[in-house]
Amino acid sequence: GSNKYDLNQLSHLTILGENNSYSYALTPCGLVPTDKCGSSTLPFEQGMTACQEKISETKFASAMGFLDGYGKSPNLEFNENPQGPGTGIVMIMRNALCNGNERFVNVTFICDKRIKQPTKMNVVEDPKCKFTMTIIAAEACPIKEGITGGAIFIIILFALIIIYLVCGILYNRYKQNQTGFAVIPNLSFWLLIGGMFVNGCKFTWNFVRNRGQGTLSSSMSYESV
Repeated sequence: GSNKYDLNQLSHLTILGENNSYSYALTPCGLVPTDKCGSSTLPFEQGMTACQEKISETKFASAMGFLDGYGKSPNLEFNENPQGPGTGIVMIMRNALCNGNERFVNVTFICDKRIKQPTKMNVVEDPKCKFTMTIIAAEACPIKEGITGGAIFIIILFALIIIYLVCGILYNRYKQNQTGFAVIPNLSFWLLIGGMFVNGCKFTWNFVRNRGQGTLSSSMSYESV
């Protein structure tokens, strides 16, 4: 969609959930702390962003998904929530295994400005090896893009130029009794700027045209050989 989201706002959080005999931990756009995944006799795989723990044994069960860049495929997928524009974002994870088969995890982040820094999520597994996680968070709302510093500078610059020209024209017209082009303040300066602009355009046009002719000439010479 046209909205932009930034889940990196949640990358410092570990969001927890439970479903039947398992607990789950997710760190959006970050590495999930392994101490939230239960104990394991084997080293944890690198790049885990979510994990599953067997509650009764406090034992690591499996990875739920991996961040991009850790050799797991396919990459994570992100789409705007199908419920409507501005309602949140959906993250799809399909790069972890479930009983030797692909594990499908749909993580829906729902926009709610009242809930900041969420710590809990709802987890449903239905059917087997297909998970739906739901997280409600203010950080899942579209980000508001403010005007950039460069744009502000340009706006101020043009405003000052307009004020300068208007005041200068009024002064020259009514105080100096000038008419025609003479009412423009510092006319010679603006003519110089205009001339430099025209010369710059001509130079650029000639440069591009000559480069094009040179490429064509080189190509024809090569073909003749």
